[in-house]
Amino acid sequence: MLRILLSLLVSLSFSLTYAQDDIADARSMPQGTTVTIQGIATNGDGLGIIRYIQDETGAIAVYPGTGSAAGFPDAVDRGDLIEVTGVLKDYNGLLEIDPVMSFNVISSNNPLPAALVTTPGGIGEATEARLLQINGVNFTAGGSLFSVGNYEFTANGETSEIYVRTGHSLIGTEIPLATVNLTGIASQFNSIYQLLPRDVNDLEIADDFYLTSAPAQTNLSTNGFTVSWETNVAANSTIRYGTSATNLDQMLDEPALTTTHSLDVTGLEPATFYYVEVSSNNGTSTVTSTQKIFSTASTSSGTMKIYFTGGVDPSYSTGSFPTGTTGAAIEGEIINRINAAQVSIDCAIYNINRTTIVAALTAAHNRGVVVRYVADNETANLALQNPVPPFGILRGNPDGLMHNKFFVFDADDNDNSWVMTGSTNMTDNNLATDFNSTVFIQDKALAKAYTLEFEEMWGTDGPSPGVFSVLFGADKTNNTPHTFLVNDILMESYFSPSDNTTIGIAKAIESADTDLQFALLVFTNNELGTAVLSEHNSGVAVRGIIDQVNSQGSEFDYLVNQGVNVTEDNNVVQTHHKYCIIDATDVNSDPQVVLGSHNWSAGAENSNDENTLIVHDANVANIYLQEFEARWCEAQGSPDCATTDVDEQNVIEGVALEIYPNPARTSTTVNINLEKKENLVLSLLDFRGIFLQSIVVNNVQGQHTESLDVQALPAGQYIIQLQIGEEQMSRIIQVVK
Repeated sequence: MLRILLSLLVSLSFSLTYAQDDIADARSMPQGTTVTIQGIATNGDGLGIIRYIQDETGAIAVYPGTGSAAGFPDAVDRGDLIEVTGVLKDYNGLLEIDPVMSFNVISSNNPLPAALVTTPGGIGEATEARLLQINGVNFTAGGSLFSVGNYEFTANGETSEIYVRTGHSLIGTEIPLATVNLTGIASQFNSIYQLLPRDVNDLEIADDFYLTSAPAQTNLSTNGFTVSWETNVAANSTIRYGTSATNLDQMLDEPALTTTHSLDVTGLEPATFYYVEVSSNNGTSTVTSTQKIFSTASTSSGTMKIYFTGGVDPSYSTGSFPTGTTGAAIEGEIINRINAAQVSIDCAIYNINRTTIVAALTAAHNRGVVVRYVADNETANLALQNPVPPFGILRGNPDGLMHNKFFVFDADDNDNSWVMTGSTNMTDNNLATDFNSTVFIQDKALAKAYTLEFEEMWGTDGPSPGVFSVLFGADKTNNTPHTFLVNDILMESYFSPSDNTTIGIAKAIESADTDLQFALLVFTNNELGTAVLSEHNSGVAVRGIIDQVNSQGSEFDYLVNQGVNVTEDNNVVQTHHKYCIIDATDVNSDPQVVLGSHNWSAGAENSNDENTLIVHDANVANIYLQEFEARWCEAQGSPDCATTDVDEQNVIEGVALEIYPNPARTSTTVNINLEKKENLVLSLLDFRGIFLQSIVVNNVQGQHTESLDVQALPAGQYIIQLQIGEEQMSRIIQVVK
């Protein structure tokens, strides 16, 4: 009787235990089958929570999805021998075990299976999930930086690609210019086979002599710049350059052997783009970089006007203030710029319903200005309908959003070239109610860069779209300069999705020494979330406002749970901003502002047409800080938020107002021209609204001039106000010392 009982118990035990399968056998079973496999984990957390398990017969992905046993990702590391029981599932073509019903780490620090040496053509169904090695690999994008996404490579005359995920250690590192031996795990996504490097060590340099860094530009001036690069062994230094990508007709050569190469390129023209290629020879062989495009500085004024659609807190000002703080001020400046344009206006605007702006563009077109307009193909753009304007209009992006909000005016005119950019759509809501920022910059070099980006979408440099050559989204190339010197202010320019914008933003965040503020419509980009958390953990004072905290994948809860001081926007109107301020309170650091149309999201990085500026300037950072402090106070629910509106765009019909010099040191002249006889009051105010001087003049007609003494005033911005009856108009004046 005892034997029978024991026999039944053993039988029951086996009935509750899944038999262990070879991985090859498990892979052949139908989806939905519960399997038990045992093998070596060939990756750790460098690829996220997924693990790839390999035995002598094959390999399979193991993903701890919904319903999985707890603790799998933390418990399983590279080199662990594990046993896993779970259900077979197809995930976008990749066979995986999900959920993980149970697992057991049998031992750790085991040697990994030898990588199967193959070619790009060997990445496929037969090798899925296995550890592979491909020798003699060259990356198509060598010399640029890794970000999240796919990167094409060639070897043995064949082509394939790697995929770099969010948080990967390769992000921000330079894509090798040298030939490498590449190790990774074979995977697939929607029938696209790809290799997954686990970390930076999976790219092993195979060349004896190679460039260790791509050419970089420093020391910008109106007539030159410095180009620097490095090699792994000592070699000479050669630069070839020219104003055409297909004709590098100038050359500099330094025969001295070194590993750190630096040559000054001089005698160049202002606001001109130069295509640059560097090479070095070590006596036996030559290595050559991919081509870069660099710009010289312009001789333009560099005037920068900053506008917000809401009031600021002037108590945080260090002497600078925004030019205006209403949507009316922004629209007024846009129309002024349109009316002043002489040759060309390029518009890349996500959405517009402001017929006043379209009417001004139509008037410019009718007087002979070339107006070109790119709009998103899915937004209403009501102002472009009924009637359809007479100028050329192109709609894109079929695979994402044409999300830009920029104008370029007279790009080739040194003194009349302007760029307008920011977060503001040309709609009633964005101008009248939502919180946004807009900047206007007078600089020929920057205007030419924005024109180059515009024409990539437009498909030609002509007045009509090149319909067979238009490029949007991921089809665009990294074809513009990224570094500019505007009135001695360093600016970085990035266009998405071609330019690794997220890396540029992350580097700005990671440069913070003291404080960091951001105001964002949406924040779902994991890389930037990691960068913000890293700064918080290093002691930087971080504050952030996020409008859409419940967006799928939002970083809001993640940051809050880590103790980062971020808050939901508590305003009834939308915080539509996309800005970040770095070290605004630390002028001895490198104060910066990140601004533009780029939301902190995967869509902005990978598929949308976007533009981003990073402005390295303490005054600009302080102006944005004034806006942030006003929004932060409101987000905290305080009833005592002291904000001030600044609007210099008020106009009085029949009255013209001119101020010179501006900036002023001792005095400024105010020239007033009136069509009819008027009584007027001319006043000088500070930004708290306190009157400093007032002049009353009666019965004035035609041209009238007054002088205002500013010699005793502290440096900063002031308001000159003209009042005629019940109407007012104002202008901003900068007092310098």
